[in-house]
Amino acid sequence: MNKNHIQHDNYTKISGFRQVVLSLDYGVRIEPNEPVRLLDAVLEELDYTKLQHLYSSKGRKSLVPPSILFKIYVYAMTEGIVSVRKIAEQCTKNVHYMWLLQGYPTPSHMVFHRFFKRLTIEVLQDLFTQLIETLSQVDSIDFSEVFIDGTKWEAYANKYSFVWKKAILKHAAKLPEKLNILQDKVATELQCDKVTSLTNDELLVYLEKEIIRQQIQFVHGSGKRKHTLQRLFEECVAIRNKRMEYDEALQILGSRNSYSKTDADATFMRLKEDHMLNGQLKPAYNVQLAVHSEYIVGVGVFPNPTDTKTLIPFMKQLESQYKQKFQYIVADAGYDSNENLSWLLAHDYKTCIKPSNYERSKTKRYREDIGRAENMAYDEVSDSFTCAKGRKLHFQRIRKSKSKTGFVYESRVYCCETCNYCGLRNQCQKAYYGVQPKRNKTLYISTDYQAMLVKNNEVFNSPLGTRLRVNRSIQVEGVFGVLKEDMMYKRFRHRGKDNVEKDLLLMAFGFNLMKLHNRIQKGRLGQRLFKLKNVA
Repeated sequence: MNKNHIQHDNYTKISGFRQVVLSLDYGVRIEPNEPVRLLDAVLEELDYTKLQHLYSSKGRKSLVPPSILFKIYVYAMTEGIVSVRKIAEQCTKNVHYMWLLQGYPTPSHMVFHRFFKRLTIEVLQDLFTQLIETLSQVDSIDFSEVFIDGTKWEAYANKYSFVWKKAILKHAAKLPEKLNILQDKVATELQCDKVTSLTNDELLVYLEKEIIRQQIQFVHGSGKRKHTLQRLFEECVAIRNKRMEYDEALQILGSRNSYSKTDADATFMRLKEDHMLNGQLKPAYNVQLAVHSEYIVGVGVFPNPTDTKTLIPFMKQLESQYKQKFQYIVADAGYDSNENLSWLLAHDYKTCIKPSNYERSKTKRYREDIGRAENMAYDEVSDSFTCAKGRKLHFQRIRKSKSKTGFVYESRVYCCETCNYCGLRNQCQKAYYGVQPKRNKTLYISTDYQAMLVKNNEVFNSPLGTRLRVNRSIQVEGVFGVLKEDMMYKRFRHRGKDNVEKDLLLMAFGFNLMKLHNRIQKGRLGQRLFKLKNVA
């Protein structure tokens, strides 16, 4: 080492003479069973025509083809690397990334940033569908069943940047009253009664003309006294600005009850990770995953805190994504509803959904609850229920109800003849502290929903259903465990629903290719479901 040059910023002057070696292909240094070789081979089978169309054919071409950038990005996802700076750093140090570059210049982090920004969901969905079709040729993807589950993922937004719909509506309702008070002030100041009938914008124009006519100069700052018309004009502008602000907020909210100022697509939800232990809400997205044969086959991002309203749009997305439909829909109790079961059966799906009252129905308290219709005797001839006191609940009418999503369903209403002087009334009916006298016992029975539940429970309680629900717990919940814990991806790195969905699709690419590698190495190709004896 030359000590005289030790402080130079060019370190090549420090080292001594070395033997010149011709650089060979980096693939020589990579082991034959490394996942990067499998990733390159599988992704080489995809058609990148739509991805190429995102780049203009005119002007300067990209130094690195987009297909190679895509391979590098996906390989980084297999290793849990999500930062574009770290991806660019790997391209300069990691032999695997250099091999994927195929001799092209090392891209900077801005190249990957622009690549991600240019990507569209349509192109990624097309590539993802091609990947699943490619995997179906080498593994056990036959669309026989799909496991669906959701989780709430924290958004990349400030925790206290909330906008509440109730607060917006409350303050917006006060604006007309403030405008009326302002109109009275203007009418008193200018001795003109016609201003009381003007709208906010018309009043603003009227005041502006009056200020110009009187040649009033606006002043600002301390020590300067504002003219009365200037104060009224500024108050009118403030009301108009608030009205525009509230209208914009309501447009962003849509059907939601909240959103974040730093990520307008994120909704405030209660997450499991509660670092302050006070149940506070955080900006998040409801992420839905569809898993089949341990592979992610569908990704959905929704603003709903609960899973019930996400099933139908998610299934429509899967239908448009693949040429064939899944046979069995396997999900947990969060997806059990009249609307969901009706839609699935109408579209020729077989359901294996856990009933919402499944756990409670196994308790002694549930079985001994005399107020439930399941614990009452039913007479088909008279179409009536008999309560624990021996009194009849006769059919009264059919009630039509409409859910928030617009789903209309019917319920049969059964009402007791009289509940007066019944010693079991407090056990049969809920506690009531109102002024009006307590009503007679009433049951609301949805026969269509009950029939669908019976059909669903036949599959759910069968040996096939037992195996499916056990595999649901292993496969789809296992995916969330790998993404959140193993890959440490607990919070999104991008803002906006589209960017979040693109990020998840790239993560799904990386997960599926690593899953294929692990199944090949462990000799589990062709195994669609885990056996029960191996699970116990």
